[in-house]
Amino acid sequence: MERQRSIRPSQSSVRNRLLRALPASDWEILSPSLELVELKSRQVLHHAKTPMDQAFFVERGLVSVSARVAPEQWVEVWLVGSEGMTGLPILLGNAQFPAFRRVVQVGGSALRISAKDLLKARELSPSFDKLLLRYASVVLLQTSQSGACNAHHSLKQRLARWLLLAKFALNENELPITHNMLSRLLAVRRPSVTTCLGVLEDEGSIRMDRGLIQVSDPGKLEATCCHCHHVIKQAYVRLIGRFES
Repeated sequence: MERQRSIRPSQSSVRNRLLRALPASDWEILSPSLELVELKSRQVLHHAKTPMDQAFFVERGLVSVSARVAPEQWVEVWLVGSEGMTGLPILLGNAQFPAFRRVVQVGGSALRISAKDLLKARELSPSFDKLLLRYASVVLLQTSQSGACNAHHSLKQRLARWLLLAKFALNENELPITHNMLSRLLAVRRPSVTTCLGVLEDEGSIRMDRGLIQVSDPGKLEATCCHCHHVIKQAYVRLIGRFES
């Protein structure tokens, strides 16, 4: 993993929403332990069932957290972008053998911290500890709601939900995501993804280009979603802060 720079970042320069939500006093405790690193597409940040000794506060890019459903098949269970961080097993006391794999889907950058320093910062700052636990609650709700959504709602609704969450996580309207990537992450056939994306484009919600999906009308895309997106969005607003990108 390539280190971009060792200069201590300022809080005003970071994009990660969790870090921006910290009081200045908490930032002073945490920032000396943060290191800006590059995230490369398809880079594995953490292999399943191996000790987790680092956490990443994503600045730019998308990381998928995936569960194994077959010997050679993984399915995404939640996304991490600039709204959050990887490393929940460290917070929850399960850093030795976490069940899920974490892979960079869209390259970018992150602020990396060792598990030891993360736990130390939690001890020094009760408000930072509370913020991280609220984020863990958001992730738990998101994964539970997404599981219910996958079982009961149409692929078009699920795809609209995923695109809106990816837009929020990337903090961009243009998503560098391919049909193959969506097929793999959603565990559905590529032709089905292509058909649904074509419908969304015809409706004016998105525009497609090679390797790129632009959310051209977020309101229209949200209207296509099931209620699950609203539930996830409101949980983030209630526990962390603003949801809008």
